[in-house]
Amino acid sequence: MKNFLKGFIVGIGKIIPGVSGAMLAITMGIYDKSIHYISKFKENKKESIKYLSPILGGILIAIIIFSKIIELSLEKYYLITLLFFVGLIEGSIPELVKKIQKKNYIITFFSFVLFFLISITNIDNTYIIKENFLDIIVFFISGIVEAIGTVVPGISSTALLMIMGTYNTVISSIGNITNTSILIDNIKIIIPFALGFTIGMLILVKIIESLFKKYSGKLYSFILGVLLSSIILLLVQAFKSEFKVIELIIGLLLLFIGIVISSIMKEK
Repeated sequence: MKNFLKGFIVGIGKIIPGVSGAMLAITMGIYDKSIHYISKFKENKKESIKYLSPILGGILIAIIIFSKIIELSLEKYYLITLLFFVGLIEGSIPELVKKIQKKNYIITFFSFVLFFLISITNIDNTYIIKENFLDIIVFFISGIVEAIGTVVPGISSTALLMIMGTYNTVISSIGNITNTSILIDNIKIIIPFALGFTIGMLILVKIIESLFKKYSGKLYSFILGVLLSSIILLLVQAFKSEFKVIELIIGLLLLFIGIVISSIMKEK
């Protein structure tokens, strides 16, 4: 049940623009093991299924449920929602710092600057459905992009999909998958997207696991820089619009709750 809840939180984060699903997986303490079990699935199917099933179930259910209400949540409670996720990310910092040697802090600095500069150049376009083979290619690539955001810590796949202009279309298709009147249209989007995601995951998990085995200290240093950059960027986004004092109070309360949840749910 605990891993299901962790997956559920990661799933919510995956559809929040600017939030990295992989980073939340690290925050929840399930990242390393998930990468290992996905990479070694053929060698140890029973253990892999036992560990991954509740996590993946939580992610999928969260995406299906929250894809319907995410736009409303961000529109009505933007500050509150983002501050909660800032709290979840902040809670992982002390544990991450323990894994880093002082000599690698220069990597943290450069990854912080690099990710910050890349993120502030985000452009929100909208892809227009062409009703031809190009749609398949675009949503297949979008699936690969989603895999990148799932596996690579600090990379927000939602932000990348917004740059591609496919974010709203993908979220709408998943959220309305039970709507029979547009079922065929949704399937035309979801199938190439899911295929791209699956292929992307199979390739990337091998690379990431190899990097963690050989350069874990340096990789965690890089992740810390991205994490710190993400916190600042999310705070900038959270306070860019007008808000009421009561929203700030609730948001700060949820930020603290997010830190507590992150601390409690770390892998023992």
